[in-house]
Amino acid sequence: MDFRTLRYFISVYEELSLSSAAKRCLVAQPSISTAIKQLEDDLNRQLFVRHARGVSPTQSGKKLYPYATKIMSDIQNMQNLFEEESPSIPLRIGLMPFLSGVLVGTIIKELLEKVPGLDLTVVDWNEDTDARIISDTMVQQNERFHKLWIDEYVLALPVGHPLALQKSVPLHQIDGIPFISRTFCDAIESWNFAIQEQGIHINTKATFSTEEYALDLVAAGLGISLVPSHSTLLRPDIITRKIRDIKLERVVGLACRVDHPLPLQLLTILEQFENRLKVINENH
Repeated sequence: MDFRTLRYFISVYEELSLSSAAKRCLVAQPSISTAIKQLEDDLNRQLFVRHARGVSPTQSGKKLYPYATKIMSDIQNMQNLFEEESPSIPLRIGLMPFLSGVLVGTIIKELLEKVPGLDLTVVDWNEDTDARIISDTMVQQNERFHKLWIDEYVLALPVGHPLALQKSVPLHQIDGIPFISRTFCDAIESWNFAIQEQGIHINTKATFSTEEYALDLVAAGLGISLVPSHSTLLRPDIITRKIRDIKLERVVGLACRVDHPLPLQLLTILEQFENRLKVINENH
């Protein structure tokens, strides 16, 4: 039994969902499942009952929870005893819509852990910021761009959809199929050109400004959607398939103002992310 396992247990207990706990802890769901199974084996007790809508704690789980939270609180207090005060480093980062929560969460977690005194504020991409995580198409002339990852656009399908039986989907097969659209999409111009060129009719059933709602409708079987591949990393209720006739991508990175450079320590950490995020993507 280790402290990380207890942290995962507390997250599952409070979220009542393995997938939500994974998002909260910024790890893949199998890591949460494995940790809970190991903890149950160590204690020789079942801690949760799995069901279709999530999990429910057993009596053993309810008994363990207050002890686990006290242990984690004591550990945090012990660490605080030996933390030296560091000068505050204010940083405002703007995020464009529809970025992968897993990848952005990994970046933020790394910054907070490795930069003592970092005072981080996350805002919308179009607000006043020190840096922005955006696609390369949104970079302004007074900004320098550091690539972090590449998103390929794919079709998001509900589990059991007929198109999911194929490894890739030709454009003509989506003609007339119910479609869930999004108001913000980097690839919209290339997408519209491709479907108009082939004379395809997009049967739009709903349009959302929030990607999560669009994916929820896809998961409910109300249509398919065009989304960045990383957006579905923690969505086991959604299947993705590549589009056969067109390849749509976006390059996501950190844009910093040329006249307001970030501290070297921050840039060094961020520049290490491209290879790190490749590994995360492969593991999902």
